[in-house]
Amino acid sequence: MDVNLVVSVALATLLLYSFVAKIAAYPDFKTTIEQLKFPLFFTWIVVATEGIIAAMLVVDYTRLIGQIAAMLLFLSFYAVAGLAIYKNLNVSCNCFGKSSEEKLGWGTMWKITPLLLLTLIGLFVDHSSSLASVNLTETISCIGITIGLLNMYLMLKNRKLLLEGGS
Repeated sequence: MDVNLVVSVALATLLLYSFVAKIAAYPDFKTTIEQLKFPLFFTWIVVATEGIIAAMLVVDYTRLIGQIAAMLLFLSFYAVAGLAIYKNLNVSCNCFGKSSEEKLGWGTMWKITPLLLLTLIGLFVDHSSSLASVNLTETISCIGITIGLLNMYLMLKNRKLLLEGGS
C-alpha cells in the first residue's frame, strides 16, 4: 500500500471514530459548542463534515478533495483551540466524544499537529494508486493500527481515570 493510501485510510479511520464518538456523546459536544458561544447548528456541521471527509478520503476520485478538506478542518480546529486559549476558556475538547476528558487548548493543538502533518504528506505524495487495487488485508491492517494507536493515545490521556477506577 502506498503512502497516500495509508494516510487516507488512517485519516478516514480517525475522522470516522471522531464522528461516531461525537454522535454518541452529542449532549456533551453540544455543551462544548455552547460554551464556545458558537451557534448550535455548528454541532451538526462539525459532525457531518467529519463524516463526509472520512467518506471522501476512501473514494479514489474524491481523495484529494478529502485531504484538502481534512487540512482545512484541522486548521479550523487550531483556530478554535486558539480562541479557547485567547479567551482563557475552560471548555472540554470533546474531540473524540467521551473517550477523552481533556480541555480545549494547547494540548488540542499538539494533538492536531501530527494529523495536519499527515494530511500534508498525503497531499504531496503520488495520488495514482486506487484503494480498490489494494489488498484487503493491508487496508484492514492500516485501520487496525490506526485504531490501536488512537486507543493507546486515549489510554495515556485517561490514565488518571483508569488508575482511579482500578483502585
